[in-house]
Amino acid sequence: MTEFLDKWVLKPELISGWLQALAAIIALGVSTWAVFWTTAASRRRDRLESRGLAVAVFPEILMLKAIIQQIRDSITDLKARYGNLVGQSIAAELQNRTAISIPPMLERNIDKLFLLGDLAGPSCLHLVRLIMQYNDIVARMAVLVATMNAEQWGGALVQLQAHLQLLDQIIANCEHEVQKIHDAIKG
Repeated sequence: MTEFLDKWVLKPELISGWLQALAAIIALGVSTWAVFWTTAASRRRDRLESRGLAVAVFPEILMLKAIIQQIRDSITDLKARYGNLVGQSIAAELQNRTAISIPPMLERNIDKLFLLGDLAGPSCLHLVRLIMQYNDIVARMAVLVATMNAEQWGGALVQLQAHLQLLDQIIANCEHEVQKIHDAIKG
């Protein structure tokens, strides 16, 4: 054994090669550990952020169901109160009473909704997009209602109610997906 060490390992011209090999192995180990540690820390941060996001948006998703019901009640009230009238005041009333503002936490965190996962993230993004589309439809309907007669603008309200049904389905889907994350936090 000592012959081997004297002949191959302990020669001055080979010691620098061995030291370089040892340094390369140590550097490889350190870099592998650093990548693993930063990846684990990133996953931990994303998981905590998704949980916080779920806690923030879940009550607003639940609140949207009540808002949709208020809008349905407003549509019924508009039909009953202004059914035979026409004009710009009805259009303004329609837009004021049926538009939905995007809940603040959903709007503020729209660029982070993907953190909610493969199901809840796209579901919440779809909900926000659908609310924007619904509000666009409400604005267009209000413009049309201003020029329609009494029988025509009643049909426009029926179309809004159909969009509200679609919005109900998306809200239920989003609520179901976010609730899984929300309930997992509570334990």
